[in-house]
Amino acid sequence: MNICIVNVGFNLGGVEKVAVELANSLHRRGDNIALIDFSGENTFFYDIDKGINTPNAIKARKIRRKIIKRGLYFKHKINKKSLNILDLYKEQAEDLIKYLKQSKHEIVILCQDSLTALVPSLKEEFPNIKIVAWQHNNYDVYTKQYSKEFIDDYFSGIRQADLVVCLTSADLEKYKKLNVNSCYIYNPLTISETKISNLNNNIIVFVGRLKIEQKGLDYLINIARELEPGWKILVAGDGADKREFKNLIITNKLEDKIILKGSLRGNELIDFYSLGSIFISTSRWEGFGLVITEAMASGLPVISFNNLGPKEILKDGEYGILVEKYNIDDFILQLKELILDREKREFFQRKSIERSKDFSTQVILKEWAIKLKSL
Repeated sequence: MNICIVNVGFNLGGVEKVAVELANSLHRRGDNIALIDFSGENTFFYDIDKGINTPNAIKARKIRRKIIKRGLYFKHKINKKSLNILDLYKEQAEDLIKYLKQSKHEIVILCQDSLTALVPSLKEEFPNIKIVAWQHNNYDVYTKQYSKEFIDDYFSGIRQADLVVCLTSADLEKYKKLNVNSCYIYNPLTISETKISNLNNNIIVFVGRLKIEQKGLDYLINIARELEPGWKILVAGDGADKREFKNLIITNKLEDKIILKGSLRGNELIDFYSLGSIFISTSRWEGFGLVITEAMASGLPVISFNNLGPKEILKDGEYGILVEKYNIDDFILQLKELILDREKREFFQRKSIERSKDFSTQVILKEWAIKLKSL
């Protein structure tokens, strides 16, 4: 099959990592794959297999369009009327249409909400191309936060897509009300090899984009203050709030408790997970939680706030410890118990390894192959 995967960018991030992993897996299966960077940067942080096409088809958004977007968002705050997605990404949408007219793609996979909102425009131009709307966050986050300014186009995109793919069974129930051709497919593990932790190091691992609100980095400060003597938190990741997070660490005199390791990938990331004895997720919301599955494959016991993605991965606490949303006191209590009880860590290590098999690339690719073939 000739398949085009479009994302808003391909720099560091979970969505970007998973999109590249799917592209590589489909290519190895024998499909012809193209990756389109809708941002126009056409830069790729993760390794892409040779033979995958990465055409520089989209021009970067002009300053004028960015100014228009700010003005329209301000107007939306006042009148609450849903914006037209083409007013926000007119030139990029035209570039994508031009590219698709010149290519021979049978299937286009659009990642995330702003691209989902373009489905009606693409369907009008290409009624015979099958379009998959791949949702990488949960329904409520998209509809109440990320997509609220262009919610009408987002809903239209969901309704007109040939297939909607979300990440959890809970979200599936909501998307099916808009489009019966909806399914959920877990994100695949994106580390091909793992080193199982021996659980001997007094290290807690955190991996994620450095965005304070979503990833709950402020909670890491609270946790670090209460850490058992000799324990520390290693943080892998980068992001827009890196400087602010570093300032929080310094202000609270936690430089010896929270250690920033920067962006890691490949063998560096594999080694990083294996150093830990516990993995924690403090996110306020997660569509899935790719790093949780990576940590589980490395044999780390997991503690997470109980939001949609982690709840699905940990199966309501069967495969890890779920803490009531934002109850940081209980989170710290559960963490201390895990620190002090090696047998409990070993128990959840076994559960992590068992559950991680459900996210293997082979398992997930088979599900994708069935769904794509059915189109």
